[in-house]
Amino acid sequence: METGFENVRNIYPLNQTKTFSHEEALELVPLLMHISSKTKRELNVLNSQLSFFKANTDKAQNIQEKINLSLQAWSDKIRRLGAIPVSLCKVRIPGEEGQHYLWEYPENRLFMH
Repeated sequence: METGFENVRNIYPLNQTKTFSHEEALELVPLLMHISSKTKRELNVLNSQLSFFKANTDKAQNIQEKINLSLQAWSDKIRRLGAIPVSLCKVRIPGEEGQHYLWEYPENRLFMH
């Protein structure tokens, strides 16, 4: 089974800046979509649980911690790809010559910024 991510060759340290050509930035889109889709599903489940257990402060606090960890994991994955998380499922990709590309879930294209 082919994943479509065979062109992703590098994982970057969290605080390393990388600039992408337009083609390289486009190659990130399927991976950004995959990571963000998985995180959105996970957060939907956790938010439903949080709503259900809102009267139980211990359980609600535990679920909120899971939400925070999921958000942090998403952010870390995006940074390791060389992109910059802007908000949940919205990503800025540093381009050449000071340009930036913006991607937002569930788009399958980039926008110039």
